Amino acid sequence: MITEIKTKQDLAALEAAVNEAARVALKYKDADDGGACNFDMPLLAVKIPKRLRDATALHLARCWGLYSKCYIIEDIPLYGQGDRRSEMAEAACESLRTSGYAATMYYQMD
Repeated sequence: MITEIKTKQDLAALEAAVNEAARVALKYKDADDGGACNFDMPLLAVKIPKRLRDATALHLARCWGLYSKCYIIEDIPLYGQGDRRSEMAEAACESLRTSGYAATMYYQMD
């Protein structure tokens, strides 16, 4: 499992994996959006040095609390606020895991 990005080649591979995760998430853009209002999203649990974070086109936001060592990946589309958002987030997270990255889900229900 990839838990650290060390080189520009690692960064390029991460960018490709995020693009693939976004593509996979979009397969669920027309899913039913019933259910509770939520803020589910995939998180990337990898270390990325600042020099590489500054060099990437990815939009990564540092998480908070228990997830403070993770990044929110703003490049992954998450539509809706119910089941559709959950399905898109879970598909993207699974895609990142399949690509070998340490990814986890953040679940929040309103």
